[in-house]
Amino acid sequence: MATIEIHGVPPSPFTRAVRLAAREKGVEYELVPTMPGNVPINPLGKIPAMRHADFTLYESPAIVRYIDRTFEGPPLWPKQPKGAALCDQWVSVVCDSVVQSALAGVIAPRFGIIPGTEESIADGLKRTARVVGIIDRHLAGHHFLAGEAMTAADLFLVPIFFYFPEIEELKALGGASPNCLRWAREMGARPSVKATDPQFRGLNG
Repeated sequence: MATIEIHGVPPSPFTRAVRLAAREKGVEYELVPTMPGNVPINPLGKIPAMRHADFTLYESPAIVRYIDRTFEGPPLWPKQPKGAALCDQWVSVVCDSVVQSALAGVIAPRFGIIPGTEESIADGLKRTARVVGIIDRHLAGHHFLAGEAMTAADLFLVPIFFYFPEIEELKALGGASPNCLRWAREMGARPSVKATDPQFRGLNG
């Protein structure tokens, strides 16, 4: 029997981040197919949302933190204050800068999910190149985003970065980022990443 319900759909990057967290913690969950705009347990209508017994929660960083704090299993945030702060920093970088540049600026328009022009997509690519460059330089000296162990920050980046091969411009950008590629190969080998593959080609094969 599932311990929690996750309301969302597999292609959603934020839904996948929550599913990755549950998998990494060993938490049984039921994925309740729910489209944006029709989410009874989230008054904002966004996915994902979570139900655990009589407790409901929305906003993916809050859900992932709740899963980490509530259930046994490998920690998704470092225990030390500086490590935890770095994890929070990179979660914010992904949920803000990567989402605004790559997801909203390039991926969603190219997939026809939201409107976009070639000019706006070119601007999104420029902004994506900047933030990916920052991440790639950071990963040159760190095994994962928040240090030498996988954390929640990596789980938030996987669902977006693994869409890069679906779009030629982003595929080229990813291919020119050797440290990101090394990170992606290692993340792609994790059982949680394989189990939550939304069935696009992706870097996780």
